[in-house]
Amino acid sequence: MIGSQEPGIREAEAELFAATGAQVEELWFDLPTLGLRVRVLAHGSGLPVVLLHGVSLSAAVWAPLLTALGGCRLLAVDLPGHGLSDPFEYRRGQVREHAHQLLEDLFDALELERATVIGHSLGGMFALWHAARSPERMSSLIAIGDPAVALPGTRVRMPLSLLTVRGVGRAILSSPSPRPFYRHLLTHGLGHAEVASAPLALLEALRLSGRRSGNARTIASLMHAIDRFRVPRPESVLTSAELAAIATPTMFIWGTDDPYLSPARARPAIRQMPNATLHALPAGHGPWLVHPSRTAELIHTHLSRTASQPR
Repeated sequence: MIGSQEPGIREAEAELFAATGAQVEELWFDLPTLGLRVRVLAHGSGLPVVLLHGVSLSAAVWAPLLTALGGCRLLAVDLPGHGLSDPFEYRRGQVREHAHQLLEDLFDALELERATVIGHSLGGMFALWHAARSPERMSSLIAIGDPAVALPGTRVRMPLSLLTVRGVGRAILSSPSPRPFYRHLLTHGLGHAEVASAPLALLEALRLSGRRSGNARTIASLMHAIDRFRVPRPESVLTSAELAAIATPTMFIWGTDDPYLSPARARPAIRQMPNATLHALPAGHGPWLVHPSRTAELIHTHLSRTASQPR
C-alpha cells in the first residue's frame, strides 16, 4: 500500500529535525492543474525560498541546510511521487509541461507572485526549464549539483541508468533493501562524502520514502521519460537558444567530484546564460550535505545581490 511506509518516514523525520534543531511545519496543498496533493515542509521566516530536491530524495534532504539559512522562509517541497506527496505517472515528451505546471501551481498555492528557487539535481532541472519559459515567476535561482540532464554533456550513470529500464527501476526502488545496500546505492548516486556526512535518520527517511509503491512507480516512470539508458533524451536538454534566454540571476553550486558532469564540462553551457555564476566545492552530487555552512554562505551572498521580496 502507498501509505505503508508513512509511520516510519515520519518517525525518521522527527528524529532528524530534532537532531538538527529545525522547527519544521508540515503544510499540504492541492495543485488544481495537475490534480495532485503535495506536502511542503516550512522552516523559518523572512524572504520566501522554494526548495526542490533531486530524484528519489525528499524534502527532508534539506534538513542540514535549514538552520543555516537564517532570514528566509524556507518552503521545501516533496515533489510528486516523493516523500509523502501524491504519486504521478510521467510520460515521454510531457515532463517539461508537467514541470511548468507544477511550479506554476506551487507558486499560486504558496501565494507567491515571485520567489527564489533552490533546486538540487532534478529540482534544478525543473527550475531551469521554468526559467527558460516563464522567467517572470522566479526572482532568482540557485542550482545545487548537476541539474539532472538539463545541461549538454551530462551522462546517465549507475545506479540511475538502471532506473531508466522499464520494470527494473520500479523493482529496485520498491524492494525491501537492507540499510547497507541502500547506503551503497546512494553513495554511487550522491557521493561518498555526502552519505558519510548525512545523519542516519535522514538516510532512513529517504530509504523508506523510495520504497513507497507509488513513489517507486513515479520515479521509474520519470527516469524512463527523461533518459535513455546512458544518455538523456534530447528533449530533456536545454538548447543554446534556451540557455541564452535564461536571464534569471542564477548561481550554480557544483561538487568538484560530481559523478554526472564536472564543473569544467558544465562551464561552457553556463557561460551561455547571461546572468549566471558557478562555484565549485570539494564534494560530489550534494555539496550542501558536506558543506552546509559554506553552501548557506554562498546562497546568502546570491540572495543579497539578486533577490527581492515578492510583490
